[in-house]
Amino acid sequence: MLVATLVNKVVNLWLELSLRAKLSICLVGMTVIPLLVTTAIIGYNGEKALTSVLMNHNGDAAQHAESIVNHVKRTGIVMSMLAALFASLISIMIAGRMTKRIIDIATVTERLATGDLDAMIKITTGDELGQLAMTFNNIVAQLKASGAELRDSEEKYRSLVENINVGVYRKTGSDNSFMEYVNPALARMLGFPSAEELLKTSAATYFSDQESFNLLLKEINQQGAVKNREMMLNKKDGTVIWCSVTAIKHFDAKRELFWIDSVVEDITERKMAEKLLRQAHDDLELKVKERTQELRLLNEKLYRISIQDGLTGIANRRCFDECLEREWQRASREQLPLALIMMDVDLFKHYNDTYGHVVGDQCLKRIAGVLQGLCTRATDLAARYGGEEFAIILPNTDQQNAEKLGKQILVRVRELGIRNATSVSSQIVTVSLGIAICIPSDSFTQDKLVIAADQALYQAKKAGRNQLRVTSLTEGLLA
Repeated sequence: MLVATLVNKVVNLWLELSLRAKLSICLVGMTVIPLLVTTAIIGYNGEKALTSVLMNHNGDAAQHAESIVNHVKRTGIVMSMLAALFASLISIMIAGRMTKRIIDIATVTERLATGDLDAMIKITTGDELGQLAMTFNNIVAQLKASGAELRDSEEKYRSLVENINVGVYRKTGSDNSFMEYVNPALARMLGFPSAEELLKTSAATYFSDQESFNLLLKEINQQGAVKNREMMLNKKDGTVIWCSVTAIKHFDAKRELFWIDSVVEDITERKMAEKLLRQAHDDLELKVKERTQELRLLNEKLYRISIQDGLTGIANRRCFDECLEREWQRASREQLPLALIMMDVDLFKHYNDTYGHVVGDQCLKRIAGVLQGLCTRATDLAARYGGEEFAIILPNTDQQNAEKLGKQILVRVRELGIRNATSVSSQIVTVSLGIAICIPSDSFTQDKLVIAADQALYQAKKAGRNQLRVTSLTEGLLA
């Protein structure tokens, strides 16, 4: 911009000086022309005077006059030629002096255009050329200072790029796949001994596959830049490394040519750390899953233990209460019959006192096995209610089926043939059952169902044991 301003001033000054030279030539011409005209007039008048003398005088006088006229004419011609020569010399001297300074300015300007910032104009006159020289020298001084700052900035940038531990390269937008510039860090990253050797290698060979390279260039051309694109690059020895590539596309002033500046960071260690982290995470998740499964199984086992009777292996009182609550709500919601059997081992206290607690426990286990075997439906539940007392919950079971199951229990227990010498009615262990059936409603609760079944059991015992009694709950009966 400064050079263009300077050249523009030189051109304007050249036009001004050319005009002055033309004016000088005109002035010289105005001086020479009158001399020529005067000489012509003198010659003409002399010749006229000679003609008059020749007409009025004799021959000798006329000859003398003609001689005088010829002398005057020759003198005029010589004076005119001398005047023209003198004017030409003055014009040449003036033009030469101005042209020399113009040539000096043009020469220094050409040196400046080639980058020579030491070019200075040595003109110190006070005229326009002197002012132009002073302006020129000031501009050159500014250019020199700006150039020094620019070189200093470029040196700092180059030093940074040369010593940074991140790869940097520049590639033109032409079909040539070779790099124009690479820094030492990129050469070390790709396993080359020097940046110069890396510049001799096609950029496409760095990428693990040509498709990745083409996709990168396509995205840069379409979007103008890519940021932190993770890609695999090949080292000189064939080793594959992970890199993060950031690239931006630049255009020249006319947007006809472009180049790509890229920054490449080796992230192989980070990727390996991420892989190890993922592996550790997966291993941890697997262990957590396995431990969760173990805990689930353990919790299930603990829950089964918590709802299982430790002696007989069937459901305990806690499980009975939970099941009865759940089935009562379902029967109430769906208005289905719910049956409950309360059972007691006849005269078990005497049996236990006679045969001992170990034999008594074996007796309870065998009776519990009978109950468990007869509860074939998934919703049926046989539980130890307490001591020698058992209970059976039968969802969606009417009186006929509940009574049928009760009779089967009586038969199966007798078929066990467990000897009981303390029994008055028989010599084997028997049981008594009380059965209650209802369809839940707002008029009574599940506790009343238990009470009704327990009352029926009491009636069976009172009637002589080894039998069952059935109670069908209705609102009238409960009232």
